[in-house]
Amino acid sequence: MKNEFINWYIDNRPAYKHLATKVEVLLRELFDSNDISYHMITSRAKTVESVKGKVAGGKYENPKKQIHDFTGIRVITYVEDEIDEICKIIEEIFEINSEHSSNKSDDLGIDKVGYKSVHYVASLDQERLKLPEYRKFSDKCFEIQVRTILQHAWAEIEHDRNYKFSGKLPPTLGRRFKILAGVLEMADREFNDISNQIDLISESTKESTAKGNYDIPLSSTTLSKFLESRFSSLWSDGFQLVAFDTGQAVAELERFGIKTLEDLNNIIPNDFETSLRELGGKSILDAPLAIRIMVTNDYHKYFGKAAHDDVWIWMGQGDPTESAERKFFEKYGVDWDDIYEKYGARLVEAEELDS
Repeated sequence: MKNEFINWYIDNRPAYKHLATKVEVLLRELFDSNDISYHMITSRAKTVESVKGKVAGGKYENPKKQIHDFTGIRVITYVEDEIDEICKIIEEIFEINSEHSSNKSDDLGIDKVGYKSVHYVASLDQERLKLPEYRKFSDKCFEIQVRTILQHAWAEIEHDRNYKFSGKLPPTLGRRFKILAGVLEMADREFNDISNQIDLISESTKESTAKGNYDIPLSSTTLSKFLESRFSSLWSDGFQLVAFDTGQAVAELERFGIKTLEDLNNIIPNDFETSLRELGGKSILDAPLAIRIMVTNDYHKYFGKAAHDDVWIWMGQGDPTESAERKFFEKYGVDWDDIYEKYGARLVEAEELDS
């Protein structure tokens, strides 16, 4: 009976592996299209050796029907709130076997700490199974695990160490592991709360800057929202604001003397947006845009006081001393010969630093 089952699994493993890939790709597409953030998605079909080990103890009378994780998919999130969004998508698009699905957090109760994860036993819905490329999966289920990075780290370490201790840790080490799980649970909640606070700051900044209120402290989040709002007509006309290292830009702005968004707004030339349009190119990186504002305002102050070492991140189409870029800066009195001679600045494109 056992050998018959193993031979069956060897024959069917390619189909389970194909199913894993299909479900992984489907989840990626759905999360991305719904703008749902996640860290990573992995999938696998159980190895033959793993299946042999699972049935070795004689636990299963009918392993073909009782083992639900021949195909397994794991979704790792950054913070706990993302789990709820991801679970909602999973429950909407798959048939969920509620009897064999579980939330390990609920299983722990209020007085214990330990392994936390959401486990689904699922299958493809009937509408999808009607499609030719999915039809062969009609009798197959799969397991989906959803957990945060910290939950994943704890579970992986515990699993590895438990294996080394033949499935049972000494009591003192087991207790320390449980305490560590509690610490990580608290850290998970803190990361989640901080993430929510950043979102609130971002939304508040967006609303304030849309009303022309720039009396807001400078930070990476507020800078990005300011640029998004301040030059909104550019983005409406097909230009694209691209995120790039606002941390360095904020540090340079602070050395330049900029403390609030109001300070930054006050040094933007009146015709700055028109000059950006004349440059050509539709992609504008946020950090180089902030740096461009400083250079046009006072390049002596920027290169002499604010610039990070001798590197100036910029956004341009080729050498900034030539063609449209040169005309752009010379319009605001920027003297390239003076910059090279006096400050020895090395100008590099953002892509070079990013590689």
